[in-house]
Amino acid sequence: MPVYTIVTTSAAQGSDEAEINTLADDFANESEAIGYSRRMADEMLGLANQLNLDFDYSNVGLYDGDRIDEELDPTSSAFLGMWVLDEAGVAFIGAAEFGDNSAEEVAPE
Repeated sequence: MPVYTIVTTSAAQGSDEAEINTLADDFANESEAIGYSRRMADEMLGLANQLNLDFDYSNVGLYDGDRIDEELDPTSSAFLGMWVLDEAGVAFIGAAEFGDNSAEEVAPE
Protein backbone atom coordinates (compact mmCIF):
# COMPACT_ATOMS: atom_id res chain seq x y z
CA MET A 1 0.00 0.00 0.00
CA PRO A 2 1.24 3.51 -0.71
CA VAL A 3 2.11 5.77 2.21
CA TYR A 4 0.80 9.32 2.50
CA THR A 5 1.56 11.98 5.09
CA ILE A 6 -1.14 14.22 6.53
CA VAL A 7 -0.15 17.47 8.24
CA THR A 8 -2.75 19.32 10.30
CA THR A 9 -2.14 22.96 11.14
CA SER A 10 -4.52 24.79 13.44
CA ALA A 11 -4.39 28.37 14.69
CA ALA A 12 -7.18 30.14 16.53
CA GLN A 13 -7.87 33.79 15.85
CA GLY A 14 -6.01 36.05 18.26
CA SER A 15 -3.27 33.47 18.89
CA ASP A 16 0.35 33.82 17.85
CA GLU A 17 0.87 30.06 17.84
CA ALA A 18 -0.26 27.24 15.59
CA GLU A 19 -0.50 23.58 16.52
CA ILE A 20 0.99 21.25 13.92
CA ASN A 21 0.57 17.46 13.88
CA THR A 22 1.94 14.99 11.34
CA LEU A 23 0.66 11.49 10.58
CA ALA A 24 2.06 9.03 8.04
CA ASP A 25 -0.06 5.99 7.18
CA ASP A 26 -0.78 3.40 4.50
CA PHE A 27 -3.76 3.97 2.21
CA ALA A 28 -5.13 1.93 -0.67
CA ASN A 29 -4.72 4.88 -3.04
CA GLU A 30 -4.61 8.67 -3.25
CA SER A 31 -8.40 8.90 -3.25
CA GLU A 32 -8.64 7.11 0.10
CA ALA A 33 -5.96 9.41 1.56
CA ILE A 34 -7.86 12.48 0.33
CA GLY A 35 -11.08 11.15 1.89
CA TYR A 36 -9.37 10.46 5.21
CA SER A 37 -7.78 13.91 5.28
CA ARG A 38 -11.21 15.42 4.49
CA ARG A 39 -12.70 13.66 7.52
CA MET A 40 -9.87 15.06 9.66
CA ALA A 41 -10.61 18.56 8.39
CA ASP A 42 -14.34 18.13 9.12
CA GLU A 43 -13.54 16.94 12.65
CA MET A 44 -11.26 19.94 13.26
CA LEU A 45 -14.00 22.28 12.07
CA GLY A 46 -16.59 20.52 14.24
CA LEU A 47 -14.37 20.82 17.30
CA ALA A 48 -13.79 24.52 16.60
CA ASN A 49 -17.56 25.05 16.39
CA GLN A 50 -18.10 23.26 19.70
CA LEU A 51 -15.43 25.37 21.39
CA ASN A 52 -16.55 28.59 19.67
CA LEU A 53 -13.12 29.09 18.11
CA ASP A 54 -12.55 31.21 15.04
CA PHE A 55 -9.80 29.75 12.89
CA ASP A 56 -7.16 32.19 11.76
CA TYR A 57 -5.10 29.82 9.62
CA SER A 58 -5.96 26.14 9.68
CA ASN A 59 -5.55 23.41 7.11
CA VAL A 60 -4.95 19.73 6.52
CA GLY A 61 -2.15 19.13 3.99
CA LEU A 62 -1.62 15.89 2.07
CA TYR A 63 1.78 14.67 0.86
CA ASP A 64 2.86 11.63 -1.13
CA GLY A 65 5.14 9.28 0.80
CA ASP A 66 6.39 8.98 4.36
CA ARG A 67 7.43 12.56 5.18
CA ILE A 68 7.12 12.37 8.95
CA ASP A 69 10.67 13.61 9.63
CA GLU A 70 10.71 16.34 6.99
CA GLU A 71 9.88 20.00 7.26
CA LEU A 72 6.99 20.23 4.82
CA ASP A 73 5.36 23.10 2.97
CA PRO A 74 3.20 23.39 -0.15
CA THR A 75 6.25 24.01 -2.35
CA SER A 76 7.43 20.42 -1.75
CA SER A 77 7.32 18.16 -4.80
CA ALA A 78 5.44 15.62 -2.65
CA PHE A 79 2.58 18.07 -1.95
CA LEU A 80 -0.76 16.82 -3.32
CA GLY A 81 -3.10 19.44 -1.90
CA MET A 82 -4.74 20.76 1.24
CA TRP A 83 -8.10 21.23 2.90
CA VAL A 84 -8.45 24.86 3.95
CA LEU A 85 -10.73 25.46 6.95
CA ASP A 86 -12.74 28.63 7.49
CA GLU A 87 -16.17 29.72 8.69
CA ALA A 88 -17.72 28.49 5.43
CA GLY A 89 -16.42 24.92 5.89
CA VAL A 90 -13.60 23.04 4.20
CA ALA A 91 -12.39 23.40 0.61
CA PHE A 92 -9.73 21.35 -1.19
CA ILE A 93 -6.96 23.13 -3.08
CA GLY A 94 -4.86 20.82 -5.25
CA ALA A 95 -1.13 21.27 -5.75
CA ALA A 96 -1.56 22.72 -9.25
CA GLU A 97 -4.18 25.23 -8.12
CA PHE A 98 -2.12 26.16 -5.05
CA GLY A 99 0.92 26.74 -7.28
CA ASP A 100 -1.14 28.94 -9.62
CA ASN A 101 -2.34 31.07 -6.69
CA SER A 102 1.20 31.43 -5.33
CA ALA A 103 2.49 32.57 -8.70
CA GLU A 104 -0.25 35.20 -8.91
CA GLU A 105 0.59 36.57 -5.46
CA VAL A 106 4.29 36.91 -6.27
CA ALA A 107 3.87 38.39 -9.76
CA PRO A 108 4.90 42.07 -9.96
CA GLU A 109 2.23 44.59 -10.83
